[in-house]
Amino acid sequence: MDKQDDVLDVVGFTLDEGKQILHKAGYSVRIKSTSSPTGNRARVLRQRVIGNGEIELTISYEYYKDPAME
Repeated sequence: MDKQDDVLDVVGFTLDEGKQILHKAGYSVRIKSTSSPTGNRARVLRQRVIGNGEIELTISYEYYKDPAME
């Protein structure tokens, strides 16, 4: 189950959501960031299978202001 086609797609999810989904499916997760942590939320931009049950998630930080919190 280490082929990219067999892995749940978490691109677009927040980092926390993506990690939780992949951990529940039995994968370990490695994080690669495209920017310094300047935003208030990390989002998954890309994912790839590294092998041996490990997935690399490429993330970027974004600013997000929740209108429900205003």
